[in-house]
Amino acid sequence: MKFYYCLLFISMLAVSGFAQTNGILSESDTVKGVELNEVIVVGKSRVREINESAYNAVSIDARLLHNTTLNLTQTLDRISGVKIRETGGVGSDSQISINGFSGRHIKVFMDGIPMEGFGSSFQLNNMPVNLAARIDVYKGVVPIEFGADALGGAINIVTGQTRNTYLDLSYSYGSFNTHKSNISFGHTTNSGFVFRLNAYQNYSDNNYKVKTKLLDFSSSHFSTEEYWFKRFHDNYHNEAITAKAGIVNKIWADHLLVGITLSQEKADIQNAYLMQIVYGGRERKAKSIIPTLNYEKKNLFVQNLNFALTANYNKVRSNNLDTLARRYNWKGEYEPKGTKGESGRYSMSEFDSQNAYITANLNYRPNNKHYFAVNNLYGNYTRKATDAAANSENSTAATFMKRINSKNVLGLSYKFEPNKRWNVSAFYKYYKVNVRGPVDISTTTVAEYAEKEKSFSTAGYGIVMTYFLTDAFQVKTSFEKAYRLPSERELFGDEVLETGDVSLKPENSRNLNFNISYSNVWNNTHSAYIDIGMIYRDTRDYIRRQIEQRYGGAFYTNHGKVRNIGVDCEARYFYRNIFSAGGNITYQNIRSMTRYTVNETYDINYRGRMPNVPYMFGNLDVSYNINNVLGKENVLSLGYNMRYVHAFLRDWINEGATDVTIPMQLSHDMNVTYTLQNGRYNISFEVKNIADEMLYDNYSLQKPGRSFTIKLRYFFFNNNFK
Repeated sequence: MKFYYCLLFISMLAVSGFAQTNGILSESDTVKGVELNEVIVVGKSRVREINESAYNAVSIDARLLHNTTLNLTQTLDRISGVKIRETGGVGSDSQISINGFSGRHIKVFMDGIPMEGFGSSFQLNNMPVNLAARIDVYKGVVPIEFGADALGGAINIVTGQTRNTYLDLSYSYGSFNTHKSNISFGHTTNSGFVFRLNAYQNYSDNNYKVKTKLLDFSSSHFSTEEYWFKRFHDNYHNEAITAKAGIVNKIWADHLLVGITLSQEKADIQNAYLMQIVYGGRERKAKSIIPTLNYEKKNLFVQNLNFALTANYNKVRSNNLDTLARRYNWKGEYEPKGTKGESGRYSMSEFDSQNAYITANLNYRPNNKHYFAVNNLYGNYTRKATDAAANSENSTAATFMKRINSKNVLGLSYKFEPNKRWNVSAFYKYYKVNVRGPVDISTTTVAEYAEKEKSFSTAGYGIVMTYFLTDAFQVKTSFEKAYRLPSERELFGDEVLETGDVSLKPENSRNLNFNISYSNVWNNTHSAYIDIGMIYRDTRDYIRRQIEQRYGGAFYTNHGKVRNIGVDCEARYFYRNIFSAGGNITYQNIRSMTRYTVNETYDINYRGRMPNVPYMFGNLDVSYNINNVLGKENVLSLGYNMRYVHAFLRDWINEGATDVTIPMQLSHDMNVTYTLQNGRYNISFEVKNIADEMLYDNYSLQKPGRSFTIKLRYFFFNNNFK
């Protein structure tokens, strides 16, 4: 850990030397028009281009949230149709849901590079929003440029790409002894040399209060009543640093960057399954090293022939420690038990994972009406146990067998755009995967493992189209037959709480989207935006995560057929740069359509609502800016945010279970930000969950109650190329 802190401190000293006083970026840097002598020059930002594309996509300018303490998953939670599920406080496991699809159905990228295999120490749930300049969310059909085998959509985190010099420093302190700090720096010389740095750290005791039942050691039963307890053994901290260097605007390369990311984390594992099981000694550790390469060249050999290449290699070492022969309750008391390992499995396991991806894209536009593209993604994942795993008393022959998953996704697309009013694109994807890992071949109760290998290949296709009825009204529609290949975690488990299954089948789905939107500006003063989207998903071999109740572990299985019919709506209003208000609501009717089980018996859950999936939720936010407070170019901003989740089922209701409903949840947040000198100095104060409501998520795991946070931020920007 000392290495990371030293590197962070040295980096801060180095970049501070570049700070000058002749330029500041304000939030207005992202405006789409500049008025000069009553002549307005209008250009579409990348955010607007994505929002107006034929894809059911939403792009947000993350820079507008840089004064908050949000991480990237919490930022996504504010987008229509997107729901984030968290298992606790800072650093807890999170799951992204887009229009009913969640987990591995959603593919996540950073600057176009797949984040699969990055390791738990470098994920969206611990990355500050300051790391992103823009966040693009694709709901449903994903452009072939990402090479994604996704059913539910994709998320692309776009980091700062500006060629200007900037420095962003922030620190926040909040409830539950939570500390977060971040540094971002970028500089481009006149000769075209580029250097960018991002570093951050998170720490929290996560010692908020929870209400649950108490285990009585004498009877081995839980109390009938629930009591309040302070969480213990739930510390989390992680550090990460990303550095990139390269060149821009050369004859042989418009953009060439090589980078390295170092990250580490240490997390206590505290509880599982309905808050009843609590641990006092389990923990996990992870370290990752990720070198990356980005290359782009426009007009390669001929005009309008563009080539792009991204590559990354991820090396992750993870440790799972579970050695105590104890059983704990929520008072922090424990009793000895006959076997080591609080989870039922003694472990000092250590695993090395290696993951490599390379994506190549070639596109050609012979004229303004036709656009061709070809994209290929190749990925290879390998995991093996180190010698340290031999210390595990639960080691088997399977422990030391390699886990290998390689896949290739080839995409072809053609776009026809006869005019600016409408365009249509058709695409084709070819998937090929090879999996190798341990399989239990025993016909008795005693496990016997053998290393097995299987291959799979198939093809998908789709079409997307958009039409502008007027300058204000836009219609979008898309259809896709898509496949989603099982992830490494689903195939091989996570070596902590989840077990894998290498026999899982790929999911396949027929997806249909329809959107209509309205956007207009009146007198350069008022503007409004409304979007209504409808979805239909018919999924086969749906992969479902299920809980093993005794020890709180999890496993994956092919459920069968699942159908989802849903709608999401969003509306926003702006008055100059003074006032804004907006909200969204999502409803999704996702049900099991498996009529018969594998034993050909009638499935009593046929047409039942899929459990543990919120089906109606929404957000509301309001902001008000007061300009020139105690000085010119000083702004006082007041903000309010409300989140709503309708009650939903935790388990199948048709199985006669009781107390299966997770109650309705409504939470309120407020924030105040004072910005000085046009954005150079910033101080923010936030209150989350003002009413101190009990908030739940995955399988009733409670999230933090009311919390307070203060954040200090310094931001410098210098326009190098005026």
